[in-house]
Amino acid sequence: MSDKEKLYQERFNRYATAMECGKPDKVPVVFPLGEWVVRYTDSTIQEAYYDFDKETEIICDIIKDLDFDIMYGSLLLWWPPMFDALGSKYYKFPGLKLEANVGYQYVEEEYMKPEDYDDFIANPTAWLATKFLPRISEEFAEPGSYRATVALIKSAAGFAMANANAAIKGEKLAKEYGIVPYVTGMTKAPFDTLGDALRGMKGILLDLRRRPDKVLAACEAIVPHNIAYARITAAGDTSLPVFAPLHRGAYPFLSMEQWEKFYWPSWKAVIEGLWAQGKRTFFFAEGDWTPYLEKIAELPEKSIVFIIDNTDAQKAKKILGGKFCLWGGVPTTLLTYGTPAQVKDCVKQAIDELACDGGFVLAPGGVVLGDAKRENILAMLEAAREYGVY
Repeated sequence: MSDKEKLYQERFNRYATAMECGKPDKVPVVFPLGEWVVRYTDSTIQEAYYDFDKETEIICDIIKDLDFDIMYGSLLLWWPPMFDALGSKYYKFPGLKLEANVGYQYVEEEYMKPEDYDDFIANPTAWLATKFLPRISEEFAEPGSYRATVALIKSAAGFAMANANAAIKGEKLAKEYGIVPYVTGMTKAPFDTLGDALRGMKGILLDLRRRPDKVLAACEAIVPHNIAYARITAAGDTSLPVFAPLHRGAYPFLSMEQWEKFYWPSWKAVIEGLWAQGKRTFFFAEGDWTPYLEKIAELPEKSIVFIIDNTDAQKAKKILGGKFCLWGGVPTTLLTYGTPAQVKDCVKQAIDELACDGGFVLAPGGVVLGDAKRENILAMLEAAREYGVY
């Protein structure tokens, strides 16, 4: 075993111990990868999005001399060519419909109409293939046509290429730099699948009042699909949690009554379904989830890693600490607007208050955006090593 492979195992064990609510030798610390790293190169975000080799080069160059355990985030969530092949109306990527140095944008519409509910509930997969794809893809407007078939083949090939290159990059980071990934696979809360991607914010808000039974039935129908998607995208791995970005569940998007009725039951079912198969969930609680902590505590022990963004950290520690691994402690706004000294003070406080008995990962609480300062990221990593020794 090489020195880097030993380093990888040491860092992985540190993360695994924290996920089990144990106390490792050090508090695991996270490097937040994001578009901010491109600002410190002579490349553009467009190049980082479209060129796998350039993306890997940028990542390796910035991390080569840094000491951290886990890499969180990415330079690109989706590889643009697989969407370009379909003529996607769903996303806008830098360099084509946007300037070369801005992040991608999601174009929200009511891609699913109210009259689609019954067909969707009866067979979500068939509806997605025959209704959803044609609506979001210019090249797939006529399913079964020569043009649509070629576009689908090209897009599927792009998806396979993206997965293959991601695996190559992950292997390189592990073997040459000893870097542990934060998750394997992806899933969503069923209400978010419905409210984010299909009905949109306006649509789902109207549905809660005009057709609540349809919303509940649709969320229930999505549960097995989101469990399967998590396992498939994780390629069967159970050593790391599955990424779950959570949007419409943050307070106060829904009232407590609405959250308990429409959001929580199906999302809880996905988490418990995955945990029954040994797969933990990376509960990416973007925004404020403080009012829901008592309900979240009902989940099986160690079944989630709970991310503290705007949630009250002290309450999260009191209610969830010892039962689930907590992740966070550093506000993303501080990494953009603060100073290195302020970041170090924040890290010390987070470790003192949240890491005292283990089960904690020091990290930014959310996505670190393109305006973050490198000196603040470095200060966070340095302070974590200085104050994070048990």
